[in-house]
Amino acid sequence: MLVVTSALTIVVTNSVAAAQDLRLASPALLFAVAGAIAQRFYVTLPTTRPGNPYTMTVGASIGIAAILLFPVHWAVIIVTVALLVGRKGVWFKRLFNAGHITLTAFLAGYVWSLAGPGAAPSVVGSAPWVLGTVLVYAVLSSVLVSAMVALASGLPVRLTWWRAHRHTWPAILGMLFTGVLVAVLWSTSAWTIALAAIPLTAIYYTLRNTVSLETQTVDALFNLADILDARDSYTHGHSLRVGQYAEKLALATRLSGDDAHVIFLAGRLHDIGKCAIKNEVLLKPGALNDEEFEHMCIHPEVGSSMLASFSLFSECARYVRGHHERWDGRGYPDKLQGENIPLGARIIAVADAFDAMTTTRPYRKALPIAEARRRLQEGAGSQWDARIVTAFLRLLETTPLGHPEPLPLSFQPAEQQAA
Repeated sequence: MLVVTSALTIVVTNSVAAAQDLRLASPALLFAVAGAIAQRFYVTLPTTRPGNPYTMTVGASIGIAAILLFPVHWAVIIVTVALLVGRKGVWFKRLFNAGHITLTAFLAGYVWSLAGPGAAPSVVGSAPWVLGTVLVYAVLSSVLVSAMVALASGLPVRLTWWRAHRHTWPAILGMLFTGVLVAVLWSTSAWTIALAAIPLTAIYYTLRNTVSLETQTVDALFNLADILDARDSYTHGHSLRVGQYAEKLALATRLSGDDAHVIFLAGRLHDIGKCAIKNEVLLKPGALNDEEFEHMCIHPEVGSSMLASFSLFSECARYVRGHHERWDGRGYPDKLQGENIPLGARIIAVADAFDAMTTTRPYRKALPIAEARRRLQEGAGSQWDARIVTAFLRLLETTPLGHPEPLPLSFQPAEQQAA
């Protein structure tokens, strides 16, 4: 609401100023139309959080060009109108997007105005101010959107920002500086701005293909993990919950946002190796015999091997392989002990055990959270890392864990479909 209210004030005051400076109305209209068209070319950046899309559009290039070529009041009008006309979606998201881009354009335009009346994007002496303007635009726009997505996802802003930009920032910067190229071409010979369409198109498709490859890989593996969970209605949603618990635990232990993200991915995919487990073993309602247990023990190795073939999941593979190791060295598959077990694996092991205890299984009902707490405390220092258990129990006091969330899939188990 603060963003929208502030932006509305800026739009009103700058509209009054623009009405008194109509000599630039025609080129401003041209840029607004170009910006509206550019808004239709967008890329949804990866967040690994269904329902909270984070998009980047080619319109940012036109926005940068408008800021460098027009007075602040016209630049604000151009980028705001371009977004409202060009962007689709529900009204409140469009309103926020218009608000954040208005604030971004206003502050970036203010930075550019500090260069003085003689500044021009084609002048070498203006280069530091051009750089500062682009950086203010890039940082402010991305942080405001990240804050909104983080609020909707219940995640830290820094973590949300890093997930969206860790692989895409070179292409995003290229797109923004193409806006500088558009401004320079317009300043020297207006017709030549058509040449900027070539690098802009190349950057757009490079960014789209990069994001598409990562998103499709993640979605395919997530869907496989969810399908494996759905083979047994008792474990439906298990991998999603373990990923969420492990991520919150990682953040609670003050790991970096990037490390927490890797642990989230590994928790989300920790049981993916169960695709190699026979149904009669995986779905057996009672205790496993020695031969069946030995067969079940291959799933961390299988899952790790599957993930190791993807560069995006190379670190996750170590955590998946080690999530059934025990602090006392009696786990599997490698009999690792203590600190030799990767930290991510130790975190996932506690999250996995807690979810297993607090959900109903064929052989028992879900345990009360109090009983799960007691068992975790009992196994601290033998089955699990005592420090991780302590951090998890502390997290339970402030975070509503143990209440399974609905799985965001296009399919549901048979009994849910019938309902």
